[in-house]
Amino acid sequence: MKSWILTCLYLFKDTLHRWKERPASPLSRILVAFFLSLCALSFLANYVLSAKMLHDEIRKNGADLIIVFDTVRDGEPSKKNLLQHELPSLYGCDVLVLNDARAGVARVGKTVFPILEYNMESCSFLSALGLEDVATVLLYNPSRSPLQAGPCTVTIADFDFSLNASPLPEGHLLGRLYPSGVILAPEGTFSSGQEVPVENCRYIIRVHEMTAARIRDIEEVLNNMVRYDGSMTMVQTHVGLLDRLEVLMGNQTECRTGFSLGIAVIVGILLTALASMEFRQNEYVYTLMKSFGVRPVLLIMAFIVENAFLIGVSFAGAVWAFMKTQRIVLGEFFKLGNSVLTYADIRQDLWLLGISLAGCVLLSSIPVAFSACRPIGKVPVSYTHLRAHETGRNL
Repeated sequence: MKSWILTCLYLFKDTLHRWKERPASPLSRILVAFFLSLCALSFLANYVLSAKMLHDEIRKNGADLIIVFDTVRDGEPSKKNLLQHELPSLYGCDVLVLNDARAGVARVGKTVFPILEYNMESCSFLSALGLEDVATVLLYNPSRSPLQAGPCTVTIADFDFSLNASPLPEGHLLGRLYPSGVILAPEGTFSSGQEVPVENCRYIIRVHEMTAARIRDIEEVLNNMVRYDGSMTMVQTHVGLLDRLEVLMGNQTECRTGFSLGIAVIVGILLTALASMEFRQNEYVYTLMKSFGVRPVLLIMAFIVENAFLIGVSFAGAVWAFMKTQRIVLGEFFKLGNSVLTYADIRQDLWLLGISLAGCVLLSSIPVAFSACRPIGKVPVSYTHLRAHETGRNL
């Protein structure tokens, strides 16, 4: 045990001695790995941020929504219970139920607003609208309507009513479906006590996980339901757009993987060349140590630990430098605005690049392993003459 510790200490001292005599060797490895890793992170971050912005834009335009238009005639069963209660628990989604009011539409000046009645059980979609305080409200788009927030007069079937007007929150799903605005009222407000031979229902389903597979599963359930009861139901999804997005993301992942592996290969070639050269320059010392009973595996591990330390420092420095300068890199060079990435956003790429570099460290030790396992009698004599004096001084 004591000899093993002393051997490790000597190898550590020998490594420091080599760095002191030839500082270009560790510096070249650190600088090359640092700048290549920094460049790789910059390009990979460009792909990640572009994909993230595209994903958010598609979601903003309603790709996570499934719209179901259902016409229920008198005597037909309603799908409300199944869609509002069972579907969310099975597929992880929220469901908003809206019915076309019997009153039809309302007018404010020349602007026409549809009137929809909502079910109080599905208010999770509408929590930002303050319906707890004012149940019936006129929601308008500030960019498309001259209305002001507050009381206003609307005309419904030649009768004037006073309602509270409120601007639609930016990015709200009702703004996507009704760009000009809409009047919301609790269920039964405009049709209470009336016989309704035909009821037009709209189910707005928002999935928590916006993937083509999840939306396709829900769409299949809805289509099977329609085929089973023969109802007049229309289902609208953006599953085709999501399919194309996932194909694009898959191609991008392959490009990112190839780029990381390419950077790692360059670093691996550098490490292999330097490791082989340094081992040959110190081969007499290591041969002498083997003659004293030192196992070759310790010599190989010394080079692996050395390269792993240098590459690890370089990679950590590159990650830190990128996170500090990403606003400049992504904003000025790639013209992606002021958007920035978090560690969670690029975690997959960090792991991929880090594992690739670690693999290069291991592969670069293969020539050293062959040299370290060479029989003592086959060590070139020239190395003995060149290193004899220095070896005696170190020992």
